[in-house]
Parts: sequence; C-alpha cells; structure tokens
Amino acid sequence: MQPKQLRLAFLAIFIVSIAIYTLKFDSAKNNYTAEINKDLIIGSWVEPIPGNETNVQGFCLNKDGSANSINMHTLVYLKWEINKDQLILTVKSIGNHTSSIDQEEYIIEQISQDRLKLNNGFTSFIYKRQ
Repeated sequence: MQPKQLRLAFLAIFIVSIAIYTLKFDSAKNNYTAEINKDLIIGSWVEPIPGNETNVQGFCLNKDGSANSINMHTLVYLKWEINKDQLILTVKSIGNHTSSIDQEEYIIEQISQDRLKLNNGFTSFIYKRQ
C-alpha cells in the first residue's frame, strides 16, 4: 500500500472504533472507561454447545431490555443491561422442582457486528451473531 492508502485505512479503522466504543473520563478514578454502543449488542448471540458442537446455545438481547434463551431450557434469560463495559444478564435457573434468579456479569472484551467476546473474570466466551 502507498502512504496515502495507509492513512485512509487507518482513518477508517479509527472511525469504526469510535462508532463502537465511546470513551468517557471517570474523574473519580482518574481514568477513561469504555462505554458500549447498546444498539450494536442487540440481537441473537450463540456459541457451540460444549460436547455437541454441531448445535448452538446462547441468548437474544431485545431492544426493550428483555432477553431470551436460545436452546437452553434450564437457564432462562429474562433481561439485560449495560453498565459501562459490562453486560449484566438476569437469569432464572430451573432445576429439579427448584428455581432461582441471579445476575451474571461479564466484561465485554470485544464486540463487532458479528462477534461478541465476554469474560466473567475466569473464562472468556466467544459468541457469534445468529
């Protein structure tokens, strides 16, 4: 590539990055934090089912803040929200004659039109848009 083409490519990548993340200055912590573009995360996200990679499981994040499970009958997603760079999912776990409602919190490590990488503090999960 020629220098002019490199500059244009860099500029395009920069503009797309800003469209995905909005940086905000947190004066209390004296640093910048990423804020996720909520419109980009809306939709269905799936991963292969461990041990059964020909099928997928995941969740659908609806525009109204509600959520639905995809191929997960004992873990029912109810709602979702974004707090800075964190995805918070409210889930209902259904067991043998019992159920409980909990929140799952993930750091959004990466998001694009077709890929979502979440981390729960122990493990990263990679989802693809369905």
